[in-house]
Amino acid sequence: MESAYPGMKVLLANNLMLAYNQAEAAQPVFAFVEDGFTKLPEFEMMMALFSAIDTRWVSVMDTQGATPARKSSPLLDVGAGIFELTKSDHPSQFAQYFDMMINAPRRSPRAAASASAAGPSTVAGGSKKLILIGSSTGGVEALRSVLVGFPFDCPPTLIVQHTGKNFGAGLVSLLDRICPARVRPAEDGAALEPGHVYIAAGQRRHMGLASRKPLRLRMKEGPDISGHTPSVDALFTSAVPYGKDVVATILTGMGQDGARGLLELRKAGAKTFAQDEKSSVVYGMPRVAWEMGAAQQQVSLARMANTLIQASKA
Repeated sequence: MESAYPGMKVLLANNLMLAYNQAEAAQPVFAFVEDGFTKLPEFEMMMALFSAIDTRWVSVMDTQGATPARKSSPLLDVGAGIFELTKSDHPSQFAQYFDMMINAPRRSPRAAASASAAGPSTVAGGSKKLILIGSSTGGVEALRSVLVGFPFDCPPTLIVQHTGKNFGAGLVSLLDRICPARVRPAEDGAALEPGHVYIAAGQRRHMGLASRKPLRLRMKEGPDISGHTPSVDALFTSAVPYGKDVVATILTGMGQDGARGLLELRKAGAKTFAQDEKSSVVYGMPRVAWEMGAAQQQVSLARMANTLIQASKA
């Protein structure tokens, strides 16, 4: 690549954490990714970062006969990286693919984020409600879609996202880069402010609401709840005493974390939603929530941001 394109700088990374840090700092135009990396759950974070900084990518297979990860991963079957190269391909084929992908027209995610930040279609209107969100597999991209649609003065928003332990800070940084509101990591004792989004991800503590006013975050160590730490159920259950002031949703994800807590919130007077099957990467958590009657309404990902904001104003 360096010989074919004078002046090109090539970065090498042998683990996802290094790759993520390099991509965030250098914002490369293209990435060749060994297919084994795409099988890791944390690759969802890489895909979201590539989308945010407009980095095209392609997976590289060991051999022609190998089964690509996208055949078994719903995350990789949504449009990105759907073509493969192999390690036996001639360097000219790598260069040809690079040229094709770099020159292929596509809508810039940067432009979309800038447009949303410059003029959001909704306003919070002085809402005194809280928005709670739980998500898992496929949730990184779903959160990008939702939070880009939030206004800069959105209600305090608390999010639990299942992700690898080393990627929590990266998720916060990624979302803060593209969202009108300020995105911050969940910290014990943090006051809940309008225009702020608090994320618990990649840490060994559950996020919840402290049982006193003014409301603050409470970060608490403990065993897994519904199979996870941090747990969506832990967050939702802690908010039950304030149910009438809560708007909550469960986005795409595997398993059932959050469904029980969402049902408790609904019974306490909260407005509750779940992402619909068609727009979910994995229709697990939202399906359980819908089938047990925890969610009052199923909502597509494209409509989720506006639905949550409007519900918080009612």
